[in-house]
Amino acid sequence: MRNHLTRQQLEGLTLCWEQWEAEAATRTQKNMRARLHLIFLLMRYGGLRLGEVLALEPRSSIDTVTGMLRVSGSNAREILLPVSAMRNIRRILGLPPAAEPDFLQFDQSFLRKKFYAVGSLMDLPSACVGPRAIRYSRGLELLELHVPMPLVLKFLGQQDADQLLAFLNFSDGEARKLLTSQAQGKDTSASACHGGEADDGTNLFWGIVTRIFTGMRKVYVEITTFSDFRLAAACTPEEAALHEVHENQVLSVRVDPERIVLSLEKSSMSLANCVKGVVDSLHSDMVETFVCVGLPDGTTLRATVDTCTLDNMHLRDGKKVYAHFASSAVRLVAD
Repeated sequence: MRNHLTRQQLEGLTLCWEQWEAEAATRTQKNMRARLHLIFLLMRYGGLRLGEVLALEPRSSIDTVTGMLRVSGSNAREILLPVSAMRNIRRILGLPPAAEPDFLQFDQSFLRKKFYAVGSLMDLPSACVGPRAIRYSRGLELLELHVPMPLVLKFLGQQDADQLLAFLNFSDGEARKLLTSQAQGKDTSASACHGGEADDGTNLFWGIVTRIFTGMRKVYVEITTFSDFRLAAACTPEEAALHEVHENQVLSVRVDPERIVLSLEKSSMSLANCVKGVVDSLHSDMVETFVCVGLPDGTTLRATVDTCTLDNMHLRDGKKVYAHFASSAVRLVAD
């Protein structure tokens, strides 16, 4: 289910909150709406959790000169708020009640109802305008602006695998789609710059490092992709150091199409990787055949095989196949 806001919807909702505050009639209502507006701004631009906002003492936590927001707690971090947000933040912090330490403390159910009410002014569903949706929509907005994933995670205070997966799975895996799309675009551009044939992004996978083993000559890295299948990669210690490989890291890998072995049944051959798919297309000449294998998650794995071997396999479009390849055929890709 899609429950995130696009960049345009976020901008529209931001203006809606500003207008909603401005329409307050009494002093009490003005103060209350200003407090709620500030909470929205800190979630919308700072990506804070609801609990983190409610625990803030705003005047001591926000530097109104530099726009630096300091978040304490188990996910402590510093966030530079945009100049565009600071105009309203400075104004609200200038109100006399903002000096009180409980300025941002509200009952959570009351606060959520107000978020839904303001969202309803734009006919937005409640699933898209609650605190969590606003926070994660900010993370998606940063990804769309090509902020690297590690920085987005640091911005959101996502430090462990469960927190990371919650963001990646949010709104039908929108973050996964953005990452995959951007990775494919980068790879296509890189191929063009090197004068090679344009690459359509196949054989490129994003995932989370779930295990690492270090040997005398090689480092074994297990990546669990965003589609929940595992790939084993082998690299040198120098490569591992260059990529600063560590568990729970988001990493992209590429599978060498020349080193993929196809079979009609799952084999017990001594290769670390095996994925199941369906033949999407075949393109052959007298020497080699390019086989595009569609994987269950919708991505494509391309294998280059000898044409003379195809007669025994009877490959055709729609045929189920298994792709086997060694860990040394999986290469870590720099961001």
